[in-house]
Amino acid sequence: MSLATLAGHRAPDVRAHLPAWGVPWAEVTLDVEAELAGVVELVIADLVLSCTVMSGGPSKGRSHYRVAGGKGGWGRDVAAQGYASDAGVKLSTVVQDAASAAGELMAGTLPTTRLGPSWARERGPASLVLHQVAPESWYVDETGATRIGRRAAAELAVAAERGPLDAARGTITLAAEAIATILPGVTVDGLEAVDVEHVVAPGAGLRSTLYASARVAPYRAIVSALFPWLPFARPVEYRVVTQEGERLNLQPVRVSSRMPDLRRVFVRPGGAGCRADGALGSRVIVVFVEGDPARPMVIAHEDADGAGFAPTLLDLVGEDDAVASPSEALGRIVRYGDPITFSAPGPGTVVLPGAGSLSRVRA
Repeated sequence: MSLATLAGHRAPDVRAHLPAWGVPWAEVTLDVEAELAGVVELVIADLVLSCTVMSGGPSKGRSHYRVAGGKGGWGRDVAAQGYASDAGVKLSTVVQDAASAAGELMAGTLPTTRLGPSWARERGPASLVLHQVAPESWYVDETGATRIGRRAAAELAVAAERGPLDAARGTITLAAEAIATILPGVTVDGLEAVDVEHVVAPGAGLRSTLYASARVAPYRAIVSALFPWLPFARPVEYRVVTQEGERLNLQPVRVSSRMPDLRRVFVRPGGAGCRADGALGSRVIVVFVEGDPARPMVIAHEDADGAGFAPTLLDLVGEDDAVASPSEALGRIVRYGDPITFSAPGPGTVVLPGAGSLSRVRA
């Protein structure tokens, strides 16, 4: 029996991340070639998540996908919109409009809060509305619906083998056969989970890692006042939500890091003269140049073993693009518009569509 499936297909390798607020994401590898799109069901042991395929596809006997909880629309840009009411603009109206524009479904009772006589929704990701009106108090649940409020707090209610406990970093690893109740908000050995990561790996079975931040919360304000630059003095792992031209819209992989969502971030590739369209849901490393929160840069993408390693489009730019080959010291990269001569089934010349000096490798 498989520990995990996606749309009914066996998934031997899964990394699912559930945050206390925001959108769950998962990276899934199938052991078959399967074309998936739209809403799919991800099952890990007894945990069932309604998700939407954001990127990925079949390749060489396997399939790699990245899926987001719900309809995958909270990262979608929505148009600016103004609201005005003498009785006060309802929070529920603003949230429902944003959800409709994003194609998402709201569930539960919405707050009766009024935001004042006027309120402006700026152009940008639909989730920005939720961050503004319900900071750290909204999430996409396991059914794919979005709820306003905090996740329920509870003690661990299933038998689980404890792994390493890192009290300083606020992490603990569990091995349990049933994980449907191991969600953000659960408390284990005094640690309340802010992020929960469920991982299925070949030969390792199912492991759940909980990330907490409650123990350092009382000191955060003091440290922030003394060293406001400190959170930005380290590399941080982010996830690609959408791409606008050459810039990426990102959200932190773990919300327990307390790092903000980032908009329109530049990418500095490791090699000169190349650019890529990253796969939605793939993970990247962000640094803040000289510790300046106004200067975020993407400096690295997933490694070759990562589900998001292959970009959707890779461009190598320049007139002198070349690649080494076993048969010759230097081989030239084929470009759009270059003629290609076939010797079989018959002689002829095929011209690739397009023009320009870009060499393109499509994943």
